[in-house]
Amino acid sequence: MNFSETYQRLNTPIVPSPRLVEQTLAKTRRPRLPLRRLAGIAAAAAVLLATPALAAQTEAGYHLLYALSPAAAQFFQPVQKSCTDGGVTLEVISVRVEDDTAQAYIALRGDTVDANCDLFDSASFHVPFDRTGHCERAGFDPETNTAFFLVTTQTMDGSKIPIGGKMTFSLGCFLTGKQTLEGAAVPLVLADHTAEAETVEGFFRSGGGKNLELVDAISMLRPGEALAEPAPGLPVTAAGYADGLFHVQLCQGDAGELDNHGFLWLENREGERLDSLCSTNFADLREDGVRLDYEEFVFDVPPEDLVDYTLHGDFYTAAARIDGDWRITFPLENAD
Repeated sequence: MNFSETYQRLNTPIVPSPRLVEQTLAKTRRPRLPLRRLAGIAAAAAVLLATPALAAQTEAGYHLLYALSPAAAQFFQPVQKSCTDGGVTLEVISVRVEDDTAQAYIALRGDTVDANCDLFDSASFHVPFDRTGHCERAGFDPETNTAFFLVTTQTMDGSKIPIGGKMTFSLGCFLTGKQTLEGAAVPLVLADHTAEAETVEGFFRSGGGKNLELVDAISMLRPGEALAEPAPGLPVTAAGYADGLFHVQLCQGDAGELDNHGFLWLENREGERLDSLCSTNFADLREDGVRLDYEEFVFDVPPEDLVDYTLHGDFYTAAARIDGDWRITFPLENAD
């Protein structure tokens, strides 16, 4: 099949039919939405569907076209096997396709890249079919400051990877200087915190874990000065009793910036571990624009027994976050 036939075959199915235009309008209808705006939305959708090659040339157009027709968006996306932003280069090294699975080795190279480079869930990949997928770190070359990642995607229905398709892999940021400290003793004398602590309301609570019913019911401690700092950027900012339970609060800074986090537990003199009943996350959105995230761990232990316990934890931190706009597109076919 020549290019003209291929072009016609791919474009014919995506010409906007009356039914598709009606469905597009239905999805965008809102109470009191002006008719002029509705017409504009429908016209934009029609233009994107009728001229996918032009739509794919802009970021917004590409994403909208991909939402409407992944196959068309990927067909018209030009091949670009490397991309450099801020002195950091993203590049595809090799591709392997077998049956329902496609894998690609991706390299991230630059002075700010290190052996523990973390893509921080900012990676995304677009393919012309329904898929599942993941990305994992696969190695590091210290001589060239290059981190390698293995990207794997599979078709949802188990069918073979379509011949002639392309994958677009993009990245918005990555973390460097990651450190892990596990099983560390926290230098905090628990027996000094047997009193009722000051609690506070009004913080934005962003989630919880384990016992969700308890998470919704408990009070939160008022953050204070650092009582201990078991890892850089992860201070303990409050400890004490509330609602009859012992609370220990860990400040994460802006968790969305560096992903600093930890897990706390108690150990008695025999080394027996007492895990928290639950933990809950909340955020202080300050007037100066600074965000501070906290995680509070709640334990069922009487005040008189705290003298027999010590505080321990696992801590995970990063030194810096590198933001950028990297996007590469490559054919889904075996290549080394």
